[in-house]
Amino acid sequence: MSYLKGFGVGELTLESILEDLQRQGEKDSSGRFTLDPSQALPKLKRFRLPDPHAYILKLLQAAVRGGAGAFHLQSGTGQVQVSMQGVALPLDRLPTIFLELLEETRSGDPALEHLAVGLHSSLGTRAQSISLAYWNGQRGLRMQWRVSGQTVEEWKFDGPPVCRVVLERAREDLFRELKEKLHGRPVFSMLFGGSAGYDNEQRLLHGTGDLAPLEITINGRPLQPAVFSFRRFQGFWPKREVFVSEHCFPAEEAPGFRLPPWNQASLSLGRSTSHRYGAYAAQLSRQGAHHFFMLRDGVVLRRMQLDATDTAYVVVVDGCELTTDLTTLQFVEDERFREFFRKSRLFGQDPGPLTIPRL
Repeated sequence: MSYLKGFGVGELTLESILEDLQRQGEKDSSGRFTLDPSQALPKLKRFRLPDPHAYILKLLQAAVRGGAGAFHLQSGTGQVQVSMQGVALPLDRLPTIFLELLEETRSGDPALEHLAVGLHSSLGTRAQSISLAYWNGQRGLRMQWRVSGQTVEEWKFDGPPVCRVVLERAREDLFRELKEKLHGRPVFSMLFGGSAGYDNEQRLLHGTGDLAPLEITINGRPLQPAVFSFRRFQGFWPKREVFVSEHCFPAEEAPGFRLPPWNQASLSLGRSTSHRYGAYAAQLSRQGAHHFFMLRDGVVLRRMQLDATDTAYVVVVDGCELTTDLTTLQFVEDERFREFFRKSRLFGQDPGPLTIPRL
């Protein structure tokens, strides 16, 4: 199946995509895809992320909730490509994925909703085109959104399920990216893959998504969990055992997070071969600030510090029970959040199965 709807020249926007979906609905005898763009657009704009490049984190959340085993990012001056290995998505919902953002048309699939928010946000990067190809192990579809219209066609692939998203950067952004690379990033880091040379997508994935419970690579280089391996606690010579003690607890029902595959403390309890956990507490060897990391679907949404008069600790917890805003990239600081944080402090002081923060 293949079709192309034209609506003139201009910029790839959500308005143009909705107009195309409306035309598709008018030709669908069931009326399933019929919608009014003028009514849908204000609702959909509520999902727009403050930083459009954070779409990469929504794709990562989609991979986590879809059960993917790996998330590979290839990001360069002209193109960004994401590959989610082993992810499970409902194939028949993909051609109208933006309708997953509307209450009356969403399916309730969390992976699909994350993917829809990510694609919606990626439009804010002023991409020339965005394509999504998905293979469920037996059948596949490839969708592409351009200024000239949306196309949907069959996609053949040989292997296990995979989802690939490709974003072609706008031509004017290519020159800006080149200028930043030449003037704003260390040449050594750019050539050898160091984090100082990262672009927007690479930086966000490295700094916020590296605890996600799956394999992650950036331009072919494995990304190790590092958001709470504080260099200032390691001294001049970095070492792996940066804490006095650490307590690890399994993820259970929540997606959880991964930890480095080595002990980070001389006394380490609860390590598992899966390296996937739902709660973690580590004690430092001196006073300082307590540090809290709260995740949702593999992405760190909130970092907090609390001045300490006693021995400082680090807490990492999955906040799957907490309320988020529409983008699910920010926790709502309501009474539930405050209660969860209070319990997180107790957990840091006395880590154990009975003190894991739960609501």
